[in-house]
Formats: sequence, structure tokens, C-alpha cells
Amino acid sequence: MIERVFLIIWAVWLLLVLVAAFRVFGYIIAKKFQDRRWGDGSKDQRRVAVVIPVKGFDCQATPRFFNTLFDQDYSDYRVIACFESWGDPVAIWLKDELELTEDYPHWTHPDPDASLKGITLVCAGISQTEGQKVHNQRAAFEYLDENDAIVAFADADISFKKDWLARLVAPINQRTHTLSTTYRWLVPKRSTLPNQVASVINGSITTQGGSDITTVLWGGSMAISKNVFDMLDVPNLLEGSLNDDLRLSKAARKAGNRIAFVRSLVLPTMIDFNWKTFLEFAKRQYTQVKFFSPILYTGTNIILGIYAVGLLSILVALVHGVYFQAWIPLAAAYVIDQFRALFRQQIYLSLFQEDGIRRKLFSAGWLEHMLTPMWMMLHWMILVSTLTQSKITWAGTQYRILSKSKTRILSRTESAERLPIGAPGLALISSLNDRRLGTGTGKRSEHAPPTTETVRITTPTQPITPVSEPEEVVEGVASIEEPEVAAAVSHPGISSTAIPLASVFQNKFRRQKPARKTTPRSKYSRKVNKPKRSSEKLRVKTPVFYEPAKIANPALSLPPSGKQEEVEQLEEKTPDIPQDEALAEPPATSEISSELIPSESAVPMVGSTAARRSISGKGKRIEKPSRRRSALASRPNQTGRSVRGSRKRRVTGDSPSARP
Repeated sequence: MIERVFLIIWAVWLLLVLVAAFRVFGYIIAKKFQDRRWGDGSKDQRRVAVVIPVKGFDCQATPRFFNTLFDQDYSDYRVIACFESWGDPVAIWLKDELELTEDYPHWTHPDPDASLKGITLVCAGISQTEGQKVHNQRAAFEYLDENDAIVAFADADISFKKDWLARLVAPINQRTHTLSTTYRWLVPKRSTLPNQVASVINGSITTQGGSDITTVLWGGSMAISKNVFDMLDVPNLLEGSLNDDLRLSKAARKAGNRIAFVRSLVLPTMIDFNWKTFLEFAKRQYTQVKFFSPILYTGTNIILGIYAVGLLSILVALVHGVYFQAWIPLAAAYVIDQFRALFRQQIYLSLFQEDGIRRKLFSAGWLEHMLTPMWMMLHWMILVSTLTQSKITWAGTQYRILSKSKTRILSRTESAERLPIGAPGLALISSLNDRRLGTGTGKRSEHAPPTTETVRITTPTQPITPVSEPEEVVEGVASIEEPEVAAAVSHPGISSTAIPLASVFQNKFRRQKPARKTTPRSKYSRKVNKPKRSSEKLRVKTPVFYEPAKIANPALSLPPSGKQEEVEQLEEKTPDIPQDEALAEPPATSEISSELIPSESAVPMVGSTAARRSISGKGKRIEKPSRRRSALASRPNQTGRSVRGSRKRRVTGDSPSARP
């Protein structure tokens, strides 16, 4: 009897696993059918009002979201952004970028043919008896008008493309459905176990939805026909509620409306959970499902409960020794899980073309292939933990759900968030400024001013003053005329033309720099072109060479050998020099201390051996030269530099080298 009960449970459990795999496979087929049926959403486009509840500012996500939202490939739409306070960072940012005020919070596109018709900012105030998101939306509903054919909703933390709106409202425009929605796919930023488990659980929910019977609206991306919106009286329907999408789904389905699930529009959402934040997120979602969609909550409990009972019964059978019968459903389920994981992989490969998203989702695939029972049991335990839960914390506010239309606010965290300095601007405003000024990468306006400008630079630290006509160049001022200004560089908020200042300064200093004089180099000269530092001046001592025939006094170049024969031979080879050009000899003494004053005809060749020997006697003591220079101790050379002359030296001894 017990074995028969086990066999029935295992058969139901295995059938459930098989149905789940077929539903994933059917997702691919239904997605292709929808793409052929609705196309890209470019047919029969009617006016759409997009309601965006926002709170807080993220330097990367918020500008990217609004830039994409304001640049949708849709023929006629407008945006209503709602928030709780004008002091919210995102409200300050939008107000400054659009140049709006609290008294006039409406922005109209200057081009009547533009797709985006206008933007409206709505401050709802602090909620007291309902969820803050619902409170913001109900305040935005007052700005809907009779020209709006469809009302769309989106969360400001989603990541979407330019065709999002067209594909979302395509079922409503083509009148196959009156409501439409899609869902998210959680993408882990880091390959941690909580992120991977959250991604796999969320992927199993995403790929199981799609049928008209089980589909519910997701508030992050949904749309409803304005006729159905008015028929359901949505502003009063959501009064006092914490949830918007599930409450609206139940009312619409009760009125006989069908909800379209756009499978090809699943949106990737980046997550970075730890175990605590992941459990809080999952329990918050299922707590809302419990109160606002009891049928869906009950059905999910039944499906996950059957899976948990079947798995636990297999483990009990293995422990008690019924090995053969227990291994059959377990092995069959393992094979089915492999096929289901492969089908799900094909789904996200067809949805997301970005390699980064594909790699991150592929890193979590090992849970699909190897540990499906583990994350399925964790999913079931999270669902069971919400059976008695009625309190949730959402965006810093703690709520208690009393009923569908009654919510109590338990606590609220005061937000001290401020708009970051240097927050990126709106590409929409920058593009309009560039178009008005006739700059940028687009086509230049016919009435754009000429691009030739004259720039006067007085000093590198003074501002650059553009003048209309070239003026006379003053000394120390460089006037540079550019034939064509470089391409405009748009910065957030205000468009401006960027002048290549670096090239201007380089040309200025290059033109003021005097030409360097060059000296013919001989084979004995040395290269002294050393780099100079701007903080200190370097003086390079360049040796000067003279002809040996111009030596006036041969005694200055006597060898230190002390041999008289060498002196006589040197005197015979020395040519006669006029008396007026010769140096006068001082009286010979045994110890001489004098200052040698060389002239053009009496300076010895510094590089010669005789001159070196005349300066230092062989084996004799030489005192260090004095640091004091005489007035005639240097003479200019050909390049304008100065060469130091001889200094005082005291030579002792009676050798010929001691002679003057």
C-alpha cells in the first residue's frame, strides 16, 4: 500500500516536471507566433500617456532611463513623471533640466512633428493611507485627457530599448487585447550564489507565464486601453491599496478583458543581492501576491508543494531501501531538467543580444543543470514563510497590509539623499540646443552664424575673448584665426562650441619661441643638448679650442719634465710674435701667486697636453683654485655663451712648470 502511494506521488511529480519543461519549450514557439502577429508595433499607433512614478536618483540608471524614454520610436506619446516631493533629487534634476517651475510644471516639445509631445511633472505629496507608489500614480491620473488612447506604466529602474513602447502597446493598438504587459529577467551583476539563485527562480517564473488564463500585469511595464481605464475607474480602484498591478489585473479579468503577455519584450534587470536582501525581496513579492491575487498564490503553493512532497518521498524511499523504484523518477527528472535548461538558455539568447548579459546568465546555468531540486525547495520554503506575513518594507517605508483597499504606514525613513554634483544631463535638451544653435553632429542650420572666429590670448590664465573682427596684434599677444571651428562638444544641459585651446596655446608658444642658433660642430666637440627643466636654469660649460700657433708665451705650455732640451726645442718651433702682442713677463720668483689674464692670442688650447701639464706640475702640490672670478676671467664665444677663464692657482717648486 505504501509503495503504491509512493508510485502515485512520483508519477504526479514526474508529470509536473515534464509539463514545466514543455511550457518552456512552448514559450519559444509562442514568442515566434507573437512576433509575426504584432510585428514591431509600428501599425495603427495611437496616442499614449506614460505614467512614471520615480523616487531617488542614480547617476547611471536614472539619466539612461529618461534619455531612452524621451527617445522612443513611437509616433505620438507624452510622459507624466510623478514623485512625492519637489525636494526629491530626481524632481530637482528634471525641473532644472527642463527649466520648469513648481507653478508651471509642463514642458512642450518645440517641434510639433516630434514624437514626444510633452512632459509633465506631478508632485503627489506624502502618502498617509496607501502605498507611496500608488499615491503618486493617482495624482498623475488627474493629468490625463481625452486625447490619450492608451495609458502605459513603467518603473524607473528598468532597462529597455527605443522600441519598448511600440511593442508594449502593439496588442492594444491592433485591438487583439485591451491590456498588455511583460516581465523582467533578473541578471546577476556578480556571480554570487544569492544572485544566481534569484536569477534562476525568476527565470522559471518568466518562462512559465504567457497564457491568457494565468497572465497577470507587472507594474514595471504594462499598458491599458483608456476606455477600459475609465470603465474600471482605476483612480478609485487603487485608493487605499499598496499594490497597483495585481489589483488592476483582477478587476480587468473580472470584467472580461484579456491580458497580452509580450514574450519578446522581457526586460533585463541587474541585481546584486546578498542572502538577506534576496529573502526580503522575495517575501515582499509573495506577500503582495497573497493579498491581491489569492488564486495565483494558491496555485503556486500547490505546484511547489507537489514538487516538494515528491522530492521528499524519494529521499525517504532511498533511506528505507527501496532503491530501484526511487531511482527511476529521480533519473528521469534529471534528464528532463537538462532539456528544460537548454530550452531556457535558448530563450534568453533570443531575448538579449548583449554578450555581457548572456555571459552573466550562462554563469547561473549550472544551477539549472545540476541543482534544480535545491533551488526549487528554497523557492517553496520562501513561499511558505509568507503564509502569516502581513508587513513589508518598500523603498524605506514599512507597511502593514490590512486588506485590499486598506494599508497602514508603520514607519517611514527620512531620506537625506541629494542630487549629486555634476549629474549627467538630458540628451533631449542638449539635442534641441544644438539644433537651435546649428551646431553638433547634425545638419547645420541655414541661419547658423559663421564658424570663423578670432581668439585673442593675453596670458594662459586669462579668459579667451572672441572678437568679431581681427585686431592689431599687440606685443606679447598672439592673434590666431581658425578657418573652421572644431566639431561642437555637447555637455549636459547646455550646448556649447569647444575651441581647441591646446592647439592655440601650442601655436602661441611655438611662434614666440626664438630660433635656436647653431654652431658648426667639429669632430672634437661634444653634444651638450641636454633637456632643460622649467623650474631651474642649467649652464653648460662648452670648451673652446684655439690654434696652437697663436700661443704668445711658450713658457705657458712647457712640459713638466724639467728638461732644458725640450724647452729649447719648443722655442725654436715657436714663430716670432710682435712685441705689442706678447705678454709682459713678471719678475721670476721661487713662489709666484698671480692672476693669469689671457687674451685672444695668449690663451692656451684647453684640450692640449701641453696646457694640461702647464697647469699642474708633475709631482708638485697644487692648491685648490679660488671660487672668486676676476672681471676678465671669461670671454664670449660664437653662440653667445660665456666660458670661464683661468683662475688663481698657487704653484710651488722650482721646475719649469712654475714659470709664469
